[in-house]
Amino acid sequence: MNNKFVSVVVPTYKDWNRLSLCINALNQQSYDPAFFEIIIVNNYTSDRLPADYFLPANCKIVTEGKPGSYAARNTGIALSAGEILAFTDSDCIPDKDWIANAVKFMEADAECARLAGRINLYYHSKKLTEAELYEKVYAFNQDLYVNQDGTAVTGNMFSYRFVFDKVGLFKEDLMSGGDYEWSIRARDAGFKIKYADDVVVNHPARHTIADLIKKAKRVGGGQAGFNKPPGGDKLKPILKLIYDLRPPVKSIKLILTKGKDMHLTQKLIVFYIRYYLSIITAREKFMVSTGRHARRR
Repeated sequence: MNNKFVSVVVPTYKDWNRLSLCINALNQQSYDPAFFEIIIVNNYTSDRLPADYFLPANCKIVTEGKPGSYAARNTGIALSAGEILAFTDSDCIPDKDWIANAVKFMEADAECARLAGRINLYYHSKKLTEAELYEKVYAFNQDLYVNQDGTAVTGNMFSYRFVFDKVGLFKEDLMSGGDYEWSIRARDAGFKIKYADDVVVNHPARHTIADLIKKAKRVGGGQAGFNKPPGGDKLKPILKLIYDLRPPVKSIKLILTKGKDMHLTQKLIVFYIRYYLSIITAREKFMVSTGRHARRR
């Protein structure tokens, strides 16, 4: 391995406790710490670093006052020195070989300019809540994102710096979906993405329906941000709302595939939640398209 220098960018927002788990996992990486840096971007200016907070020697914390995780990631990118940029979130716990496996994969595959890794969910207890059942089916299907759209989520994404140099940074005004929007630009510019099953981070499943609703609203606001109609076109958001309110029939196949160990009642609950959340997302997209500010949290 050539030990390419890697910059790991992690945005955080009022999340010091979970971030400490992420930092500890990054400190235990099998990849030589001399060949990677950790850039934590605090996205809440009034939130100070707690006393006696552990930071490895190759880690630094900076602050970005502009709201939004994509603005924070852009700040991290601007301060980074890596040939490869790695992205994860403050609530993620990377496996010890996360960086090493990613670099090995990218060096071995000349076509791989971007890489999406596996995101494993972990749960509060063995008995899953309804929200966790939903997450088990729908959360972070990175292999599907890569194969269907050529996209990846920034919870576990690597990219060569030259991709950002060519297609630009994340769209800072998006509160959600900026990774999708950037991935589409990178894909359309011809930069190949691959999926690596052994490049792993662990992520807590959302535990409550309220958590899912918050995310659905963020997603709706984000979708409105990169699908803005031309000025004066008042009919397009209405037509889009009607289209988005369709029952998610295509999701049945995914529920049957990823929920094969669920009984019928659980599968029906997951389908109902999917439809319910799609309505919330559609409504939020419509509201933001017609003038309301997108939600951050």
